[in-house]
Amino acid sequence: MPRGPQYSDEELLDDLRNLADRLDTHPPLKRQMDEYGDHGARTYQLRFGSWSAAVEQAGFEAREPGIDYDERPERCPLCMTEETGLDFHHWRYGENEIGCYLCRECHDDIHRGKAKTSNVNWLVHCVRNLVEQHSERHDGEPDTEEILERYRLPDVEDLVAMAIEDRRD
Repeated sequence: MPRGPQYSDEELLDDLRNLADRLDTHPPLKRQMDEYGDHGARTYQLRFGSWSAAVEQAGFEAREPGIDYDERPERCPLCMTEETGLDFHHWRYGENEIGCYLCRECHDDIHRGKAKTSNVNWLVHCVRNLVEQHSERHDGEPDTEEILERYRLPDVEDLVAMAIEDRRD
């Protein structure tokens, strides 16, 4: 089977820098690279060993190490408790499944109140609960991009931003 075109390391890094400038996000997030970049984040991970390494090679400061959701992490990203029994929390089901691993306690905290999946607006309430729990457990003002990336949320920037704003009020 013929291989696609090969790009040099510098060409890949230039594409990463160009996307960062286009989106005014330095560095861009993996999901932004997948959606808007000429090459997917996986290409960078394979070439440079990790997304963070590629970001650093491009001249940016890598964000806090994220979680590879293809493998079960050693810690819950919400409470940071070392757990062996993390459960996959779904934000989206079906063919385009998206979610993250959480400990049982954090999973249940996110689904408390109106955030039961039997409620048609469960995702809105889950995001609100997540932002609340994140704010209580992590220092500093919550950041939309950090929350989207850390908990591997689908395209719900507006819900996260609204939950952060409501929390401030």
